[in-house]
Amino acid sequence: MIEAHVQYSGLLRRAITGVILGVVVGVLEVWVFTRDIAHFWAAVVAGPTYMIMLAVLTDRLQLAGGKTLLGAVSGLLAAIVWWAIAVHTADAFVLAAVAGACFGSAYVWSEARKGP
Repeated sequence: MIEAHVQYSGLLRRAITGVILGVVVGVLEVWVFTRDIAHFWAAVVAGPTYMIMLAVLTDRLQLAGGKTLLGAVSGLLAAIVWWAIAVHTADAFVLAAVAGACFGSAYVWSEARKGP
């Protein structure tokens, strides 16, 4: 019972971190880049999507391929979610997918450099 509680608390912690990061990015998009409110909500949804997918792919499923590659896959999935909510144009899809994969793998790589 305690083991299940610890597992779900880690997932919840990552989801909360994703929401906080998503809100920060969403506020920057609306305030600095003067985008519409759809960009804000897209960032708020994409943040926890990335963090939860990263936790599920690396910790729960323990898929092969290394954490950096799985971070890129998680970033790609989060970018697809962001694109579906905010943009809806085909030319922006490729840009969002590449940016999501790059930022996703860079986040995991920088986290791995910190050490235990």
